[in-house]
Amino acid sequence: MHGTINRGLQGYVCEIFGAETWEDACALAELANFNFETMLSYDDVLTDRLINALTQLLGRERADLLEDFGTFVVSENHLQSVRKLLRFGGETYVEFLQSLEDVHDRAKIALPDLDVPLFELETQSEGQFILHYEFDKLGFGAVFLGLLRGMADDYGALILIDHIPVAENGKDVDRFEISVLQLGWPDAVNNSAGMPA
Repeated sequence: MHGTINRGLQGYVCEIFGAETWEDACALAELANFNFETMLSYDDVLTDRLINALTQLLGRERADLLEDFGTFVVSENHLQSVRKLLRFGGETYVEFLQSLEDVHDRAKIALPDLDVPLFELETQSEGQFILHYEFDKLGFGAVFLGLLRGMADDYGALILIDHIPVAENGKDVDRFEISVLQLGWPDAVNNSAGMPA
């Protein structure tokens, strides 16, 4: 797992649950170091051990914890680079959804070692979409569910999402059924918190 993701997880835990919880989770996961470097890559096993330790300490389901982390990624300033990459996709939530098919290639240009899912958007009708998600890290569709919800808030859009998690051949091939009920307010892209006008 790329250090950017692990560092983001560290920021999430420290901000929401406190530095002591982070240190306890690292100790429980038998990690030698309590800090991740953003430009390094780490064995996926370390990240899984850390997430398992957090679920034990916090008494939370893995999917719930990862969904909250996904929301945190786009609602706080710790991972502004990820948020800016996503906001580059357009001025409305629908334009953002339509741009997701390009996120993989854009992210690889900026950070070649970053683990990025593949997306394919299927338009059902006006305001109705199915987003297909493929990622070789199992169980991380929950992160993207939180991210999709957080971005809807960022755009001022009212949405409903059904997440259908599916694993095939050692990878996630999840589906997100998205209904955009309200597109958002004018100029939301410029007036959102933490983003320059």
